[in-house]
Amino acid sequence: MSQWEVFVMDLGELAEGKDLELTIRTLEPGIHKYTYKRAKVRVSKRLDELPDQLQVRFGRGQLAPQRYSLRLLEDVERLPAKYR
Repeated sequence: MSQWEVFVMDLGELAEGKDLELTIRTLEPGIHKYTYKRAKVRVSKRLDELPDQLQVRFGRGQLAPQRYSLRLLEDVERLPAKYR
C-alpha cells in the first residue's frame, strides 16, 4: 500500500467513481518522499475499497478530516512529445 497526498480547493473535486487527473505527491519515506506526479486516478471514500491511501489538504495546507482510498490508473506525461 502506497500513501499519496493531494491539494484541492474543495472536496467536491474528488468525485467518486470517475477517472480523475490529479497532481499527487508520494508520502513514502526515503529519498523520493514528496515527489510530485500527474496521474489518472480513481478515488473512494471507503478506505478499504482501493489499494492505496490518499491524504487530502486544502489550498493553504490544512489537512482535511477524512482520508480516501486511491487507485493509480496511469501516469500522465507532462511534457509535450517534441521535448521528450
